[in-house]
Amino acid sequence: MEDIKKGTTTVAIVCKDAVVLATDRRASMGYLVAHKNVKKVYKIDDYIGATVAGSVGDIQSLIGSLRAEVNLYKMKNGAKMSTRSLATLTSHILHGQRYYPLIAWLVVAGFDEKPIAYSIDPIGGVNEDKAISTGSGSLVAYGVLESMYRDGMSWEEGASVAIKAINAAIERDLATGNGITMAVIDKDGYRELSDEEIMGIKNQN
Repeated sequence: MEDIKKGTTTVAIVCKDAVVLATDRRASMGYLVAHKNVKKVYKIDDYIGATVAGSVGDIQSLIGSLRAEVNLYKMKNGAKMSTRSLATLTSHILHGQRYYPLIAWLVVAGFDEKPIAYSIDPIGGVNEDKAISTGSGSLVAYGVLESMYRDGMSWEEGASVAIKAINAAIERDLATGNGITMAVIDKDGYRELSDEEIMGIKNQN
């Protein structure tokens, strides 16, 4: 399994007005840095996004399937799929593969009536939480989340905590690095932050 491109740190933080998603950009193969600008935050629908950790090939295939399912649901029902429904669907897909599991650990997050986030493990286990980290650097990131997360944060405050958590993982985890990608999902929908916006949030704290 050493040749599979993997290793990462992802963070999701539910705030009072939005959910913040953040990841690093490195993909590793054993002790080799395979890629330095890998996408690990994906837009699934206008109000749903996902972070991913695991095998790049498995992840890309799964994300494509989820996007197709969301679009099919919208065409059939004339309404968008809820975040909870997509998390349940993702769980069923992964559980169906449990004997030949996909190497994919996801956070599915979105804004329905309120911001919400679910962690989904490679065999389909689902947990809703307000501060989530996955990937090889998650142990380090959770240390930051446990000490700094609080209910009712604004998305800017949540983004600041997410940046600190990813940066802590970058310092300690060899498979995490090469910058941060970040997205915010609120009542206006999904949007990714520019490098300049991320740097601005980092410099304010």
